[in-house]
Amino acid sequence: MRTKLQKGIAIATMASTLVFAAGQWTSASATKEPIPAWASAELAYWVEAGLLKGDSNGLLRPQQTVNRAEFLTFVNRVFNFQALSDKKFGDVDASAWYAAEIAKAHAAGILQGDSRGNAQPLSALTREEAALILSRVFDVVSANAPSGTFSDDAVISSWAASAVYALKEAGYAQGAGGAFQPKKGMSRAEAVKMISNIMGSLISDSSVHENVNGRNVVVNTAGGVLKGAKISGDLYLAPGIGNGGFTLEDCVVEGTIYVLGGGTQGIVLKNTTAGTIKINNPQGQPKLTLSGSSSVKNGIEALTGAAIVNDSTAPIGSLNVRAGASASISVSGDVTLLTVDSAAAVSMGTSKIGTLSFTKQAGGAKAKLDGKAQVGKVIADASVSLTGSGDIGEAVVNAEGVAFEKAPGKWTLNAKSATIAGKSVTQSSSGSGGAGGGGTSSSGSVDLSTKIYSYDQVLSGFSETGAYGDVKQYVRFLTDRTYDPDKANVVLGATMPNLTNSRTFVNAEYDVKPSIFAALRGVNTSVLDAGRENLWVGTDNGVMKINLATNAITEYTKENKQLADNKTLLLISDGSSGVFAITENGVSYIRK
Repeated sequence: MRTKLQKGIAIATMASTLVFAAGQWTSASATKEPIPAWASAELAYWVEAGLLKGDSNGLLRPQQTVNRAEFLTFVNRVFNFQALSDKKFGDVDASAWYAAEIAKAHAAGILQGDSRGNAQPLSALTREEAALILSRVFDVVSANAPSGTFSDDAVISSWAASAVYALKEAGYAQGAGGAFQPKKGMSRAEAVKMISNIMGSLISDSSVHENVNGRNVVVNTAGGVLKGAKISGDLYLAPGIGNGGFTLEDCVVEGTIYVLGGGTQGIVLKNTTAGTIKINNPQGQPKLTLSGSSSVKNGIEALTGAAIVNDSTAPIGSLNVRAGASASISVSGDVTLLTVDSAAAVSMGTSKIGTLSFTKQAGGAKAKLDGKAQVGKVIADASVSLTGSGDIGEAVVNAEGVAFEKAPGKWTLNAKSATIAGKSVTQSSSGSGGAGGGGTSSSGSVDLSTKIYSYDQVLSGFSETGAYGDVKQYVRFLTDRTYDPDKANVVLGATMPNLTNSRTFVNAEYDVKPSIFAALRGVNTSVLDAGRENLWVGTDNGVMKINLATNAITEYTKENKQLADNKTLLLISDGSSGVFAITENGVSYIRK
């Protein structure tokens, strides 16, 4: 089928060999103007796709300096933005040709305005301003701190530095003679070239597109189908899709699928694999359906409301909800780890959720479990409520203000109290309540017995947040076989010390302190409990708890069946009165 995408590619190919011969471009009306050869293919593609329009004389004026309004218009057309902001900029007249374009850009979050409340629509756009806009709209960010790689680093504005280097790191921005020239204006041809480098291919119709290969693809119209595509970068399902839908069949997207549009008709993935999926559509609530053998390697992130349906043959490995407090997320199908990182409302239909984790940022979140919803484990690190008749196998409550309408099969209470099945439960309380703590249905007491976990159990079952997350990360360090001290010594030109509490390097963001003592012979690790009532000490011979008021000592050892082995590497407080003791062969959770 001959589609607009295919015609665009054909025009772009012809442009460099025929139409722009001798550096000239001839329009249908035989109007001639100089066209730079280095941008001829992109300019022809944009004309065919309707992204670039000539002036009243039919001229493209590629060498003319582009202003902010023109550049934003180019971006708006690529993504087919429709939503309008009601913000009034002091220098944007309502009757100006660019007024709607400025309103669209502001609504999309790519234009903020200056400190005086102006948009400066007719000011020449600088290269660093272009970098900032494109970094925002295409979500090009870097996990690394900006590092100087241009000869004119010193003149790149601080507010643009991270965007400039993110584009450079991704291969979208290069300098001239080693300089980025951040304050320099851009020609219209340069603007088109720069946007095209990131945009890649554009699908702007509702046809079936087969075997589209390349780095990035933008879809800005609803109703189409992408078949057999192999995309090495990212796929942008743009806001121009509106409340419509789009389907991917037998596709591979190695990077991220950005769901920026779509409604009840849905975004459907059939036998399609993706690196990551990010849902961010403030204008609607897209329905995302995975079917067949579809899978998402690095998980799904919901930044706005959405309906997520997993009809595929495998569970979604990770679903992270970061939508605002007014957003609602519905989930059906199987998910291994569902993390709620905001105060959003989450409902679960017919589904099996391995772990439902509420982080400290989830205070006020609400979860509703349909009667056919099953959750293996709930971890609550914030004040949250769980309603509905779905089943919860186990709950770990680490914060005050947690409430369960239906009692979990068992619970661990690290907070002072929680509301379970309408009754207040405390660490010292007992009684009936429909289901009990500590793993039985006949008792409401909380199980404080020591639990011993293997490294494999920690890696597969512990949450990524709170004390559980800290333990899990440390066990990852311990089981990392990629670090070879002998090789590291050669690379660093120095002898690495033998670290008492770690057999591998750790990252800079891991800030757990191994001990409250700078150095104390025989002590591998130590920590105070949250109430500063007890000092926990780990040695090669086990763990000791010292009551600071009475000096009473309690010992925990392998021989007492409280540790996997006695060599204690690290103690991590559970945020209450207990600790996790990480030894050479396992992890013990000690609470009394």
